[in-house]
Amino acid sequence: MKLSVITKGLLLAALVSIFHLPSLNAAESIMAIKAKDSLLLDVQLLSNNRLVAVGDRGHILTSDDQGETWQQKQVPTQSVLTAVDFYDDKWGVAVGFEQTILITKDGGNTWVLSHEATDAIEFPALFDVEFIELNKIIAVGAFGLFLESNDGGDSWKEREVEALADFYGGFSHFYGLAHQAGSKNIYLAGEKYVANESEDGEEISAGMLAVSSDNGQTWSKLTSPYDGSFFGVTVSPTNEIYAYGLKGNLFRSSDAGSAWEAINLNTNSGIHDLEFINGDWIAVGTSGTIVGSSIELAQRDDLKGRAALVDLDGELLIVGEGGVEKLNLTKKETKD
Repeated sequence: MKLSVITKGLLLAALVSIFHLPSLNAAESIMAIKAKDSLLLDVQLLSNNRLVAVGDRGHILTSDDQGETWQQKQVPTQSVLTAVDFYDDKWGVAVGFEQTILITKDGGNTWVLSHEATDAIEFPALFDVEFIELNKIIAVGAFGLFLESNDGGDSWKEREVEALADFYGGFSHFYGLAHQAGSKNIYLAGEKYVANESEDGEEISAGMLAVSSDNGQTWSKLTSPYDGSFFGVTVSPTNEIYAYGLKGNLFRSSDAGSAWEAINLNTNSGIHDLEFINGDWIAVGTSGTIVGSSIELAQRDDLKGRAALVDLDGELLIVGEGGVEKLNLTKKETKD
């Protein structure tokens, strides 16, 4: 089975042909000398400065020296891992294809398989995961897949969130989650869906954006500013909401998603991650794209896609199709 595209997680086949990934599942991951140069889809920086990255073939890598060297960890899967999140320096969760969910309680040194479903058609992939509290975790994925744990990841329950269904009662893919710090607000981004029908029966589409104000118990759709797919959503330090997706579409809301302002990026590249560094936003995406509120649009020379980034005291660590890279923003890339 061939599947494609990096977001903060990963889209399914038939959407956008960027990468072609085999779907594998085995008892133990294969230790690979060049794992840090292979496809990696997400990375987290812990408060103790440890880096944890996840990606193709069940690869989980850690670094304790600012990304200079990496150690691959043995994990009980070869499924593609699409996202990782940590509650603190010890408790973490990674998700991926075949509904794979791995839990660590020692900062990423060891991982246990908490959940999986090996039939990838009947049980689709997970694309993102978020700690809401230590014991409450939410994971989302293809075709409206919504799993939650109320015991720190030891067990999982699937929910059908009817409020997020389309006009016909079906579900689009859910790609990204963002928990607003210090609140009970959780934002969700996803594939475009059929929102309504016109009087003459034509379908009206909207990009999936939704919010929960009670830590995920109930959900409501937000008015979408765009009729295409969103890959992710990020909450700024000042509680503005940034939603991003296909064809360089980026929108900002200053009122919790009631109204949106478009930000012109001058690119058709899909945007897969957006983070805030010293008050400025920086986004990465397909074709090696990087752009920000204080840097000029640029791309990798080899056009390999970028999936996620973190800030290492002014130096960017980015993961993607080319594995791990570190980037110092040059004067050429920085806006005057």
